[in-house]
Amino acid sequence: MTSVYEFTPRYLEIDGQGVMFNGWYLAYVDEAMGHFIDARGVPFSRWQELGVDVQLVHADLDWKSGIGLGDRVQVPVRTARIGTTSFTLEFEFRRGEEVACTVSVVYVVVAADGSGSTAVPPEIAAAIS
Repeated sequence: MTSVYEFTPRYLEIDGQGVMFNGWYLAYVDEAMGHFIDARGVPFSRWQELGVDVQLVHADLDWKSGIGLGDRVQVPVRTARIGTTSFTLEFEFRRGEEVACTVSVVYVVVAADGSGSTAVPPEIAAAIS
């Protein structure tokens, strides 16, 4: 099952080449990840109640074409893997059927008290699987 986040790039996100500046892709990945966990019923407020947080530890981005001003972009998100202390989400930046960029992100679950990585809580694993 996937979740789809949608956005239209703002003027300030467009670079001199007329396409969305590369740094904004990861900013939108954060937005899409938040939308994804909200849609799955485990918003960040619930993570706090469970005593955990999450950190991005690895990201792979593959650009195929530029996203321009006024483009309506859909970002489907899906879970690729759930491990003991981490999980991987995959994102596609789409304009209709065209995939402009794909992103794979590994997140590590950490204890909210700062003591380090911890197991993915069963409630979260079930929600995102």
